Amino acid sequence: MLQMRTSERRDLKSCAQKWQWGTVEGLRPNHTPNPLWLGTAVHEALARWYVPGTERGQHPAEAFAEILDGDRKTLVTNEDEEREFVSSRELGSDMLARYVEFYGLEPKKDMIATEQEFQVILPRPAIKIFGQDQPEQKRWLRYVGTFDGVFRDLETGEIWLDETKTAASIWHDHLPLDDQAGSYWAVATTLLRRKGVLKKNEHIAGIMYNFLRKAMGDTRPINEDGLRTNKPTKSHYLEALSESYEEDSIAKFKVDELAALAETDKLIVVGDASASQPPAFFERFPVYRSKGERATMIRRIQEEAIFSEAYRKGWLPVTKSPDPMKCRMCSFRRMCELDEQGDAMAVEEFKASQFHAEDPYAAHRRKSAE
Repeated sequence: MLQMRTSERRDLKSCAQKWQWGTVEGLRPNHTPNPLWLGTAVHEALARWYVPGTERGQHPAEAFAEILDGDRKTLVTNEDEEREFVSSRELGSDMLARYVEFYGLEPKKDMIATEQEFQVILPRPAIKIFGQDQPEQKRWLRYVGTFDGVFRDLETGEIWLDETKTAASIWHDHLPLDDQAGSYWAVATTLLRRKGVLKKNEHIAGIMYNFLRKAMGDTRPINEDGLRTNKPTKSHYLEALSESYEEDSIAKFKVDELAALAETDKLIVVGDASASQPPAFFERFPVYRSKGERATMIRRIQEEAIFSEAYRKGWLPVTKSPDPMKCRMCSFRRMCELDEQGDAMAVEEFKASQFHAEDPYAAHRRKSAE
């Protein structure tokens, strides 16, 4: 049966060669790039925090450190990787500690499902390739994936698909066209109804994007307006202390003496608001979805599966799509460069030394067998 994973669709559309190596050959780098394993660990940590119901589980900062420590042997093989590991461990723990401080326990967030693996059977669309009918038109398509979670907002009664994103910067102009989370949403209502988790008249309103910006917290003091402030000057200390001391008695004090006096009196003194305010560290952005969009998503999954079949069977050539930003982060970049040089032996040697093969569908095969 023709199969398609949500996680492979982006590669399929952006670069067929990357999809060929990553999905068809199942190649995985022996050393996972830092941004990838950090994001994966954050997802796992939040899954331990957002257990089903309104109670919360293991603190995500603690879970994150535990997850990374468990993977240390595979992540650290030299001094450079050790420094990278320590830095990322500190970053992730700091991010998640501040995440809980920012959102609290969220008693109105009732988790219905978390880290839900799924597979659905869809009709294989009758599409002609190169103007020819294909002999296997009656085959079905198995679509598999894992969505982060589904929750009910007890304040509004709405049900949302939860989609966590870790990124260096937060932007959301593209989210109404996001077909990865959109495809999760397209199948989640039906799946959860079949499992009895949702009632027949209940549906998932849309996708709640949960952004965590990958950055250490800003330690500068915050004023009453919630703005980060510069270091207080002498005038700030004098103003703060004026209610307790005569101005003449402290006017000649140095800044550090005034700071000590303020500390003794348990006064918090802040400076002027800084002209440089940090971007949001956390943000949630709701995107409602319609019945029409569900039909569009299902059709797109089916059509992209036909493209994958065309590549697999050699009906379409496996091509490359060089892009400055995407290639810079691609795990296959060096091997791709060797391939461009036409050195097949060098490609195979590099592949054997830097990658190992995994079955990308293994988890879903096991789930299907249970």
